[in-house]
Amino acid sequence: MPEYQWKLTIVERNLLLSNWSKLIPEAQEQMLWEADDLMRDLPLPDRQRLLTSLEMLQDHIAEDLQQRIQRILSRELNGDIRKALESSIQNTAISGGSSLLVESAS
Repeated sequence: MPEYQWKLTIVERNLLLSNWSKLIPEAQEQMLWEADDLMRDLPLPDRQRLLTSLEMLQDHIAEDLQQRIQRILSRELNGDIRKALESSIQNTAISGGSSLLVESAS
């Protein structure tokens, strides 16, 4: 089991609305901090699942915490889009798309 897995399990459980509402405000803030911190270490499927949990929670919480979730989502989604574009460009270059760039440049 990866080292991050135990923390991810706890955070995901606490981000469920039924559990979130039982947390004291300080614990809610801590869960958002932990979720944000986890994003750096998570493989894409786990990160997407955590982002989905944050999105679902966002409409049901205090405004200041909504803003914090929005910052996490914006940063992570922008990063995922950038990575997908970079991967797409690399795949195009590897599959022969680079010859089109060379031909059009001459």
